[in-house]
Amino acid sequence: MIDTCVWTGHWGSFAIPGQVHEVVDSVTEVGVTVLLLSPLDGVWAHNAHRANDIVYAAATADERVLAAPVIDPTMATWEDEIRRAVDEGARVVRWLPSYCGFELAAADDWTRVTGAASRILWVQTRLEDPRRQHPRAVVPDTVAAEVVDLARRHPQVTVVVGGATWKNLLDLAPAILGLPNCYADTSQVDGMDSLLRLVDAGLATRLLYGSHAPLFMPLAAMARVIIDVDADSAHLILNQNASQLLRLPQ
Repeated sequence: MIDTCVWTGHWGSFAIPGQVHEVVDSVTEVGVTVLLLSPLDGVWAHNAHRANDIVYAAATADERVLAAPVIDPTMATWEDEIRRAVDEGARVVRWLPSYCGFELAAADDWTRVTGAASRILWVQTRLEDPRRQHPRAVVPDTVAAEVVDLARRHPQVTVVVGGATWKNLLDLAPAILGLPNCYADTSQVDGMDSLLRLVDAGLATRLLYGSHAPLFMPLAAMARVIIDVDADSAHLILNQNASQLLRLPQ
């Protein structure tokens, strides 16, 4: 199993077991063998890039961990951070538009640079449901349709719609399937038969398993895939899609 959405660090709304060893243990205990790890500590920081050190160190220390640095393209040094991702072998970079304060409609040049560096661009639409956030610090979701629009404008760049709800993904299924390099993760896909409906819509080959640990429980995320869909679709979501996308050895 490959978990494409794992985080480490502190979260302000509630206490989480967010140290690297805690998070890695929590996802590997349910069968994950490879995980994409990103830092939470940079989310509210003025310089999100400083927090990437911890995931690069974790990837160096543990072969099961793949660093997925958070990139803020509004910072003057962001291209340096892209070059570091290339040097460190980080295949995926994550954007947090709602937290970094930029619109995807104005992100075309940044997307081209990311694509030219042969990085997978993961656009996180949600870290926490706005209904659970502190009322004085509510961060709205990035509109999932705008991520797909970005992918449509840059079909040569692999774009992942991260953290979208199942209803948004269901509505966007035809558009996602009409693009050569657009994917989505399952981290915020909850509710009865929600994943099954996405599979029935033809998205089995475009879905990447993500637990969103430690903000969510890995066991629940994994069980949702195994229980809700057929074995072939589960294998695609839990392993094959991500393995091919990340070019992992078979």
